[in-house]
Parts: sequence; structure tokens; C-alpha cells
Amino acid sequence: MRITILTMLIMLCVSVSSVRGTQQLDPYTVQGNLAQFPFAKVIPLSGDDGWGVVYANTVGNIHVLRYTDKGWKLDWKLTNLGAKVANFMIDDIEGDGTLELIVATVNGRILLYSMDTYDVLWENLETRFEKIATMEVANIDTDPQLELIIIADDHIHIMDGLNKSRQWISTRRFQPNDIVVDNVDKDDQLEIILNTGIVIDSRFLNIEVEWDKPFGERIMTCDMNNDGIPEVVGEFSDYSLRIFDVYAEREVW
Repeated sequence: MRITILTMLIMLCVSVSSVRGTQQLDPYTVQGNLAQFPFAKVIPLSGDDGWGVVYANTVGNIHVLRYTDKGWKLDWKLTNLGAKVANFMIDDIEGDGTLELIVATVNGRILLYSMDTYDVLWENLETRFEKIATMEVANIDTDPQLELIIIADDHIHIMDGLNKSRQWISTRRFQPNDIVVDNVDKDDQLEIILNTGIVIDSRFLNIEVEWDKPFGERIMTCDMNNDGIPEVVGEFSDYSLRIFDVYAEREVW
């Protein structure tokens, strides 16, 4: 499910109207309202207790809205991506204590922007892709900085977040449109979970589980049975759910 400007504005208006006259809107309320939308995130912004919302629309623009005592103010708008957004996240990708906006577009671009100045910091001009399906950010090795896990041109690419070098590319072709990185078994390292039903060990980069059915069209992880190990929760286009226990290698719900 991809968020549209109309949906975004409706949800923000509902949030504001629900608290008008009683208390100021807080980021936790907005985050709860936007939880089901992967292309909208509540973020901290510069200034005393500054916060806002960043979202991508259906034509490939990214907006940053700042919440103020007088309502929402457009802080920044990114309009030159040239294609729809495949995924974006806000994180300290370089491990220097500052936040960056990391954007991947469907036509193969990856860009980093400073969340302090909104200046572009880097683009993948040397490592070109034809198409990107999705992207995730996680620390999957022993160095302090994060890695970019990119599904591009039907392969998994892992890039170092600091120097942007490519650390690994899969020889096998994969075609997921959603990925999650989490520890879903009893070992110490994270797993790269593809919505197509494949789980990859992030340390040895071998396939741990290859199920004969997809987990879902959109996936997340959650400890559904309170055993301390997250399950993979998959959502389908009809809003039905599938819950898979990676450690037991079976569908549980």
C-alpha cells in the first residue's frame, strides 16, 4: 500500500481535529496514525523539540512537513528524483551522529541528503542500477556503520554505509518487492527476509529457509506468541495475513 497526498492530509487533519482545543498534537499520535503507511515517517527536525513528517507521493516527490504551534509547515520538498520512490528511510547511515535521508528510486538511483541542511551528500554514480525494487538499512556486520541492503536488477546488493563500496552481490537472482532485516531465529546475527519466502543469513549470506509460498506482499516482524523470537507477518492485497515462524520453519497462523 502506497500513501497518497490526499490520504496523508486526511490523516493529519483527523489527528489535529481530535486534539484541537484540548492539547497540542504530539509525534506519538501521528506515528500511530501513520503506522500502516511505509512511505510516511515521523522524524525529529532541527530546533528545540522540533519534529515533523516526511512522505513520498505517487509521482516521486518527497515532502518534509514541520509541526508548529500554528499547524503544519512545508520545511522542504524534493522534486528532481525523476522517478517514483522505491523506498526511503531516515538514519545515521555514516555513523557520524547526524541523520541522513536515504532514498532509492525505481529507476536505479540512490541518494543521501543531510537532514540538517537538506543538501545532497552522495549519489550512486559509480555503482549504477537499472531498477531498484526496494532497499533496507541495517548493521549486519562488525563495523560501526550501517549497510545498505538493496534489491536491484534482480540481485541482492550490500553496500557499506560509510564509504559506499559494494561489499557483496548475490549470484542468484531474487525478485522480492519487500524485505525486512531482523533476528528471527536463535543465533546472534540478523537475517535478511524476502517477502517471496526466503530467509538469508546476514553473516554467511547463505539461504537458511526457502519456503514454497510467499510470506506476503508486505512483511514485518513481530513476536506474536511471546516466545522471544519474532515471527514474519505478511499482508496480502486482500488484507489477509500470514504468520510464519522462521525458527520452526512453519506457518503458525
